[in-house]
Amino acid sequence: MSSYYCLKELKVKGSRHLCGARVLRERWDCVSLNYGEIMKSILLFLFATTSVFAASPYSKNAGDVYAKLPAAKKGGTVFTRLLGNPKALNPLLSEDVDSTNVDRYIFARLLDQDRETGDYFPMIAEKLDVSKDHKEMTFTLRKTATWQDGSPITVDDIEFTYQKMWDQKVEAAPLRAFMGEFKFEKIDQYIFKLSVATPNVNTLPNLIDNFIPIQKKQYVGVVDFNKAKAIIDPIGSGPYKLKSYSRDQKVELERVKGWWGESLPQYKNLNNFDAIVYRIIPDTALAYEKFMKGEIDNIEMNAEMFGTRVKGSDKDKFGNDSESGKEIWAKHFRTQAPAQWTYIGWNSKRPVFTSKKTRQALAQLIDYDQISEKVYHNEGIRCISPFGSGTPNTAPDQKSKAFNLNPKKALELLKADGWADSDGDSVLDKMVDGKKVKFEFTLRYNSENPMRSKVAQMVKEQFKKAGIIVNVQAMEWNAYVAEIDNRNFDAIVMGWGKGSLYPDANQIWSSKSYENKGSNSTAYNNPKVDALIADSLKELDVKKRFKIMQQMGSLIYDDQPYAFIVEIPGFIMGSHAKIKAKKWALKYDDAPALWQYSAE
Repeated sequence: MSSYYCLKELKVKGSRHLCGARVLRERWDCVSLNYGEIMKSILLFLFATTSVFAASPYSKNAGDVYAKLPAAKKGGTVFTRLLGNPKALNPLLSEDVDSTNVDRYIFARLLDQDRETGDYFPMIAEKLDVSKDHKEMTFTLRKTATWQDGSPITVDDIEFTYQKMWDQKVEAAPLRAFMGEFKFEKIDQYIFKLSVATPNVNTLPNLIDNFIPIQKKQYVGVVDFNKAKAIIDPIGSGPYKLKSYSRDQKVELERVKGWWGESLPQYKNLNNFDAIVYRIIPDTALAYEKFMKGEIDNIEMNAEMFGTRVKGSDKDKFGNDSESGKEIWAKHFRTQAPAQWTYIGWNSKRPVFTSKKTRQALAQLIDYDQISEKVYHNEGIRCISPFGSGTPNTAPDQKSKAFNLNPKKALELLKADGWADSDGDSVLDKMVDGKKVKFEFTLRYNSENPMRSKVAQMVKEQFKKAGIIVNVQAMEWNAYVAEIDNRNFDAIVMGWGKGSLYPDANQIWSSKSYENKGSNSTAYNNPKVDALIADSLKELDVKKRFKIMQQMGSLIYDDQPYAFIVEIPGFIMGSHAKIKAKKWALKYDDAPALWQYSAE
């Protein structure tokens, strides 16, 4: 149940760039929820979970949804997919999607999260006390919690994990950047304290989601932690252990019989498969074909696959849900988890994108409805904020400020900003620093992503009508990322993965995040936003923080460092009928929850 990432990650584990091979994760129930209802339900959730800031940061009822699940059949094997080879099966080194997907079954966290309410509940730690000033967190470990070799999990393991995380020789830089600084203090073998100088709203969630203990004993005598045998042959603490790992073929997990967590009511009816087998299939189309042939039981789909195959060429083969009676079925589960979103990023260091007025004009040359229909098959919603368009981080009136297709207004803005066809060649130009600059640029996307290709081509055609030349260029994913890191681009079609209900805007939107290949690749710079970021990181009152985020999001959207395109709520899943579940998706699930499923 711990939150996990089905996205290839860049740099950090908070907001996450989407992988080139597929645009995963999609979003809300358009039939039963409107914007007001979404806001109401999320606000109820958030204000019900302000225990995050109280002395006890978890509710006694957290995890009830799992504890009350009817008993499920134990046994069987589920076959699913990884995009590539896991880099390491060690939470300190696992910065890629495939590693984190597997890690979540092998390793337990200090606390787990209820995906129905958002509350945390005890896992390895049976108790957590938070000081009134939120600076100190005292954890008491569960004495029945053990490693998969039967040895107890103690504070020595926690301290070792902490030391290795901050060891500069350990390749855990992304984790260090995301975690922030904690001071560690051992009280005894089962009690330890973590303290921070300046707490913020994300201190505890970041710690719980990302500080995952590893076993000290496995690394005794190891000279180079990054190359230790244990990172691909781990002794974990979770419900599954590694059985085999064949590069480019499969990763096989087997259920730990008598796992210590089974004594906890939240886990008694979870983790039902005897084995989970991940087939390593980088190509999305091939993965779909293997799913159709029965070689994969459960698959997460993107909007294009769902629209063109499930609802298109293969529609007679699919049921609409698990009760359809068909051998295979697929459904878009539109949950209320913060959604992934797609954007076009303008490099503001390029002369053609320096002006806010020009960027606002470009935003009104984009046919968002056409993109939503032709590319995302109407599975998405308009993105009007960098912080979740349907969350309380976005002002209720932000929708009225959205930029829509309006070529007349766009041309007026371009003209007011000095753009004109001065030489009659049907291309806009402008004098910049004494030189005539034509409005021409290269729009790049990663070649593995056909959806981004379509977005780029549509933008090219739309901009051409306004006298703007767009040269579309596809690039292999790794080369593409390198160009973005090196700021060697004009414009990019890209995406960010699902974030948090308490987003840390510093990563993407701070002017300082442009430096050292940070995530602010478009060189966005607004002193007012920088000041609001600082305020948001200090504000612990949930309601006040929402107001800050709303103000910040409105400023960013108005500046248009990105053209904000579409959000895809929840997730789209395909499954064979042999897989069963009492609940297929909880309110804040953002991907298929295999731990809730069982085999026929």
